[in-house]
Amino acid sequence: MFIEPLCTMRLVRSASLTAACMTILACSTGYVTSNVNGEKKVYRVDEQGAKTLVYETDQTGKSTIHEADDPIAKQLVVAQGTAEEVGAGKNEQQTQAGLVPKRQPDDPIYVDLAPPVLDDNMQRAERSKGVVAEQIRREFVGDPIIKLTDEHNDRSGLLRPRIRVEAVEVSPKVSLKEAYRIDRKTGKRSKILAVVFEATIVSKMPPASYKVSESGHVLKNVEVSKRFAKQVKQVILEKIGPNIPAQ
Repeated sequence: MFIEPLCTMRLVRSASLTAACMTILACSTGYVTSNVNGEKKVYRVDEQGAKTLVYETDQTGKSTIHEADDPIAKQLVVAQGTAEEVGAGKNEQQTQAGLVPKRQPDDPIYVDLAPPVLDDNMQRAERSKGVVAEQIRREFVGDPIIKLTDEHNDRSGLLRPRIRVEAVEVSPKVSLKEAYRIDRKTGKRSKILAVVFEATIVSKMPPASYKVSESGHVLKNVEVSKRFAKQVKQVILEKIGPNIPAQ
């Protein structure tokens, strides 16, 4: 989603405030406005009722000023200049965004894989602390494109890879829940204990956020974790990767 910078928002507010001031001024100093077939004309009316054309705006929105010294005309010039500045700023930002080179298909994508958050049931079921985290992490180590930011923490100096772009953040969550399935032999519903893997995947450049989940029988948690990791990789490689700026 594109978010306009704060300075642009202020310019838009300024333009709106200027337009409001013009309306108030027109009401208090003897101005009349006519709108015919989409063309707007603003007149100044003196005490004798004589009208002087101050400016007119055609159907395309183009304004022609006839009385440059009139306060209303001056306000119009300020409003138009502000609007043009806002438009120019937006166009420049879009142009710059389009000119930023994207990473090549074989360039690495750095991923910050957070330790998984385990619910109470999963914490009690974990054989030893860190087993589930290592099980997930193992699916990413050695990937030819996806590189974990902590993969070479044991290296130092020139041997440690230099990360020059913000990494993609992956925040996993693992829980144990009761679920129902259809028994293939009996055709009846039966209750099982299921392991549920979830993750929020966030890219800061460009801004994007995705969610994935995978579940299955707790006795097949290794297979479930592999399917889960595959989903996460697909999001990183296919949805986020092509839009990441080149390093």
